[in-house]
Amino acid sequence: MPRARLLSTDAIALKRMDYGEADRIVTVLTPDRGKLRVMARGVRRSTSRMAGHFELFAHAHVLLARGRDLDTVTQASTVNAYRSLHEDMVALSHTYHMAELVDLLLQDHDPHPEVFTLLQHALSALDERQIAPDLVVRHFELHLLNVVGFRPELTVCLGCSEPIEPGSNGYSVARGGVFCPSCSAREPSAPVIDVDTLKLLRFLQRTRSARDLTLRAPADASKDAERVLRRHIEHVLERRLKAADFVRIVAETASGYGA
Repeated sequence: MPRARLLSTDAIALKRMDYGEADRIVTVLTPDRGKLRVMARGVRRSTSRMAGHFELFAHAHVLLARGRDLDTVTQASTVNAYRSLHEDMVALSHTYHMAELVDLLLQDHDPHPEVFTLLQHALSALDERQIAPDLVVRHFELHLLNVVGFRPELTVCLGCSEPIEPGSNGYSVARGGVFCPSCSAREPSAPVIDVDTLKLLRFLQRTRSARDLTLRAPADASKDAERVLRRHIEHVLERRLKAADFVRIVAETASGYGA
């Protein structure tokens, strides 16, 4: 059976690249077709009807015309522009980081509707500014890793399979999770992970939606959780994360202005 020529779907724009004089190639995440690159013709013209409806990180409803290489966006209407998010440089830097993770961890045309929902909830949480941005992003990282098959083991020792209790446990990036004090002593890749950091990671991992995050994490635990997950993700990807450095620079700048 031939594919339908037109497809109606929701989409979140992850990144974009100017093409020609007025066009853009946009990488989008959709719930039903996964990640794909689409052509937005004429969108850079001020007279384009799509110009205000197909912005970076906005949730839009689009109509796609099938193409041999790239589908073309023929119509777009905004579902949620997340305008407050775009006015907050710290939240926006985190969004670039999440978009980079989705782009790197998902294959093209591999549908993961749960990732679309996960990103949608994270963007809403950042836009509403009721939850600390770093917690929203750590939650996003953990649940994205779960979807793509790299879920960190945080509750059971990878050495002896016994439940992890509070104490001098270790965390191995190479092995993908925690070791009890006895096993971590024999695992050179598992330095000690702070009790509060492990508690925070476990809380985030078992919390279903970013909108359900109600705690205020100690600053040290939050920073340590970021470090652990960044090392974990970079090990999985075998590359450094570019946007993570941008997040750090923006956070340091914002902190300096607030001093």
